[in-house]
Amino acid sequence: MQLDAKQIRQLRTDQGWTQQQLADICGLSLRTIQRVELNGLASLETTKSLAAAFTKDRRELMETEDTPPNLPQAVTVPVWVLAITFLAGLLCGVFLLRVFTATF
Repeated sequence: MQLDAKQIRQLRTDQGWTQQQLADICGLSLRTIQRVELNGLASLETTKSLAAAFTKDRRELMETEDTPPNLPQAVTVPVWVLAITFLAGLLCGVFLLRVFTATF
């Protein structure tokens, strides 16, 4: 099941619980709690345990259509870095072309 990872994390921190404390309350492993808070993936049993711990209906914890996905942030590279990389590759290519054409 796909849960709202941000909501789970927020509910936990609102209670003042650590991930380990939530795991103990739910009877789950720490790794399971970490996975749920990272990407929102959980089994039905895990979802029921979390819902019971937070006294919520399990459907309230699920990701909705308007919930933004928990995706990694895009990496942006400055244009000047791309330009320097391109020029360095071009110079290496020209150098290698001269070396190989001069020896044959």
